[in-house]
Amino acid sequence: MPAPGISLVGFIADQQEALNHLKNACVPAANADDAALLAEWDAARAARGAPIPNAGHPDIQPLPPDLAAHAQQVLAHPLFQGEWAGAQIAMIEIGPLLAHQMTVDSNRSAHHCGAWPGPPTIQQLMDCCLPIAPQPEEMRLVPGQNSLLIKAKSLNVRIIQGVGQQGFLGIQFGVSTPFVHVVRLNGRHYLFNGYHRAVGCHSAGVTHIPCILRDVADHATIGINPPNTFSGALLDSNDPPTVAHFAHGRGHRVSLRLHSRILYVNWAEHAVPDE
Repeated sequence: MPAPGISLVGFIADQQEALNHLKNACVPAANADDAALLAEWDAARAARGAPIPNAGHPDIQPLPPDLAAHAQQVLAHPLFQGEWAGAQIAMIEIGPLLAHQMTVDSNRSAHHCGAWPGPPTIQQLMDCCLPIAPQPEEMRLVPGQNSLLIKAKSLNVRIIQGVGQQGFLGIQFGVSTPFVHVVRLNGRHYLFNGYHRAVGCHSAGVTHIPCILRDVADHATIGINPPNTFSGALLDSNDPPTVAHFAHGRGHRVSLRLHSRILYVNWAEHAVPDE
């Protein structure tokens, strides 16, 4: 079954690319021909509205002092001693963040942000955006005769590494780091990870959320990979897609194709000649 979602298809400039997106990333209505999908594309372009005035340049505030202990637990993660060395945690304005991801799943946003009875407290935002405890994800193990298959609804379930030691071969798998994460390139700020939570918070009226913030060297590090994402040229333009475009009617409502993560391991033994 498809999931309700929001697409920024209105930022796709090429007609054929827009059609491909609405047919492949989304599930069009059964009677939707190319003319109907192009009408959707036109409506999505109109709904974008005026450019976000401070796109890529959000307001950044220090984290409140009473959250310092939580922040220190987050920064104790091994990534901050390696690849993310020098990163900080700050309260970052959500709307102006540049968005290279084209869609969000509304159900996933609701999963993260839909249970708050009212406006979230700063501690609730911290627990949502920078959780300390591992995040549970639904996984199903399917054993075969000489294999194991793991199916997860969340694409955050990943192979961490292959494992080989005396008497044991296999894989180590788990849930990828769940932090809301902003990266900065040439003075412009991009949402790197946490789209569903950022859009959920923004739709709920939250303006600033706690985020990891670090500098990167190039677009490739951000994950910009057209046509799967928006291009660097568009994100560097004067009218780029931002998190704000996913909320308040600026994005195009669609039915998204659902994907599952499959991890598969099989094994065999053979007798082979030494020569």
